Amino acid sequence: MSHQPYIKTGRDFVFPDYKPRYPRKPSFKIDHYKLFINIDPDDKRLDGEAYITFADGCTSASLDAVDFEMLEISGAVESSYDGKNIYVRLNPTIKNTVKIVYRVWPRTGVHFIPSSKSNGFPSIWSHGEPEYHRNWMPIYDYPNMKFTSELVVTVPKPLEVVSNGELVRKEESPDGRNVWHWLMDKPHTSYLISFVAGVFDREEEMFDGVKLEYYVPRGMKQYVKNSFSKTGDMMRFFSQYFMFPYPFKSYRQVCVPEFVVGGMENTTATTLTDLTLHDDIAHMDFSSDPLVAHELAHQWFGDLVTCRDWSHIWLNESFATYLENLYLRHDKGRDEFLYELYNDLQSYLDEYRRRYSRPVVYRVYKYPEELFDRHAYPKGGLVLHTLSNIVGEENFRKALNLFLKRHSFSNADTEDFRKALEEVSGIPLEQLFEQLVYSSGHPSIKAAYSWDADSRMLKISLKQVQGDDSPETYGLELEVRVSTSDETLVKKISLEEREVTLYLPLKERPGHVCIDPELKLLRVVEVERPLEELLKAVERCENVVCRLEMVESLAKAGGRRAVEVLERVVRQDRFWGVSYRAAKALGDIGSEDAKKALIRLEKSVHHPKIRRGIVEAMGIFEKDKEVFDVLVKVIENASESYYVRQSACISLGRLKLVEALPVLTEASKTSSHAHVIHSGAVQGLAETGFDEAFKFVVERVNQEYPTPVRVAATVSLAKFPGKKEVYEILEKLSEDDSERVRHAVVAAARELLDPRLLQILDKMAEKDLNERVRRTAREVVKRIRDNLERGVEYKALREEVEKMKEENRRILDKIYRIEGKT
Repeated sequence: MSHQPYIKTGRDFVFPDYKPRYPRKPSFKIDHYKLFINIDPDDKRLDGEAYITFADGCTSASLDAVDFEMLEISGAVESSYDGKNIYVRLNPTIKNTVKIVYRVWPRTGVHFIPSSKSNGFPSIWSHGEPEYHRNWMPIYDYPNMKFTSELVVTVPKPLEVVSNGELVRKEESPDGRNVWHWLMDKPHTSYLISFVAGVFDREEEMFDGVKLEYYVPRGMKQYVKNSFSKTGDMMRFFSQYFMFPYPFKSYRQVCVPEFVVGGMENTTATTLTDLTLHDDIAHMDFSSDPLVAHELAHQWFGDLVTCRDWSHIWLNESFATYLENLYLRHDKGRDEFLYELYNDLQSYLDEYRRRYSRPVVYRVYKYPEELFDRHAYPKGGLVLHTLSNIVGEENFRKALNLFLKRHSFSNADTEDFRKALEEVSGIPLEQLFEQLVYSSGHPSIKAAYSWDADSRMLKISLKQVQGDDSPETYGLELEVRVSTSDETLVKKISLEEREVTLYLPLKERPGHVCIDPELKLLRVVEVERPLEELLKAVERCENVVCRLEMVESLAKAGGRRAVEVLERVVRQDRFWGVSYRAAKALGDIGSEDAKKALIRLEKSVHHPKIRRGIVEAMGIFEKDKEVFDVLVKVIENASESYYVRQSACISLGRLKLVEALPVLTEASKTSSHAHVIHSGAVQGLAETGFDEAFKFVVERVNQEYPTPVRVAATVSLAKFPGKKEVYEILEKLSEDDSERVRHAVVAAARELLDPRLLQILDKMAEKDLNERVRRTAREVVKRIRDNLERGVEYKALREEVEKMKEENRRILDKIYRIEGKT
């Protein structure tokens, strides 16, 4: 229970053993960190020699170092090592440089990718965030200290090394190996130190005085343009938006195989998954731009200014998420921007409804990586959008500039950001920060309106219905837009009261009413609209968010007239996102009329993103031969986009027709970006539930298949709950080398909710090397045990499982989007 009852701490995030975690308070300061490492790819070993220079006056220091073979510690008055920490006593009268010589076989933090999973050469790369560097370098492994760094890396020929800062020299060692010496001469946080070793194709350009470099695995140079051609424009946009130029001399992006996340913003040297590289066919409906913009924005928010402790991670991740969206607005216009905000809202709500709620800034946690969730990314981004609308965008930009100037090459927390906003805008923001940042939940509003013809008065009623994990009311104003034949009225209604009614005199009955049509607030709005108005307004309304919400309402309404209107929306709406959602709405209606509309649309609509919605919607029509024929043509059409064909594979399987088996088996042989067609075929086969399909899916979990295919196969095992072999395979995969596969094991378990998985999940929750795997495994354990304790009826349990199936479909879709660290 909070000491401040108006601060809401959420639900289901905290486990009983969780405690508040406050920033570490080091008694020392590192000035410079120089590390020599010799990499042995065959033995998966690093031989290291670290030289750590401490600031004047330091008397002692404690460094993180997990499971090292310690060979020498010198330069200290006294030292000791206990397997996790190195303790050194220092001479405060001199400038101390401590030398640490060690050998380590990292279990995580450094990843060794064999040539069979790479481009014919081994690939070795580090990944530090949040606290994984302690597994391979003796370091202060926490964000609240900054220092300059130097890496001198020795690797076998022909490997090259990319790291932070600038290349000092490249030479050959006496034993004929390559030595790469990199220097980062601006202070940065330890988790942002990075190296990548591999064999690359490289391109370079100068943009506004900054050297931009692109490193891709040898043989993939032809894909550089599709992924990275907008980097310079992004850099210029951010520099102008913050009124703060890019703070370093160079910026390089390095693509690596088997990367554990989409991208990581290591200072001046972002590491990205090679799955973002794509050909012209994929470029029809896949873009690297969101990922590239997200990681570039971090060079200011995350690298130049870094959160003081992990509870304030939104200062890194929410900012990068929102700034990525602002670049989208600059590049592709307002509708794309608003649609992305709408999708971010749906993403956050999915986590809020199915998993937990917590404040955006919250220090009760066990593992730092638990905080890298949808509350820190999309929800926090929407909070920033809300704040920008309250203070005004120009003031918001000035506040970002002040925040960056004040905390450059240093750390900051949320109060520092609030004070910058207040100083620039003159608006007190404590209440809003308590409600939107330090409390869980969000405003949830039910709106209704009616027209009184006699008095020519429009009555608008708003009622806040958010639950106990949200503030009772909010210090916000909700925009209401009323459209008549000759004018549009805009009114703002305060949310300080739980219920409020507004009366508006009008000359005539309004055509339609929109509530917060530009998504200026983080909110959920459910508008009770007359069906007649919905049917007309969805085609007339100028506001993309309002049209999207009307499409949702039509899906719930159903009926022949709704189908007719939705078919027109798919065909004619000026923005593809509304058309896509309208196609999905036809699938939700699922009637014979809706099926015929989708078949007609498949023949006449050519936009690949809308086509994807059409074929996704077709999966609802079980056993339908007419739909089957349409989907087979899509799958076999080489001119279709990869992603449309992938979606068609999944929908074909959901029809549960035995004739799908040979079609999907053949489709699995099709090469495509990120193996999406092969993965879609695996999912489609699993959706059939047939024994022949089971054999196919089981084979695809094996190591020789690409990781995206293995992930799809692992999650798809949950479609066969009756097979004992499933549980044996999941147990084996729970110890797989691939973090993505282990995540998939937990996703499958979340769908199965079977007590036989408890032992596997308990072990993962306790011992997995990845903190997020531990967290999600523990959540599924709790859900299974809660069901057992409650003696959940079979029907209720199956309903829960159906929800999880839909969630897993979304998880797999997110995997294919490959955006950011989520």
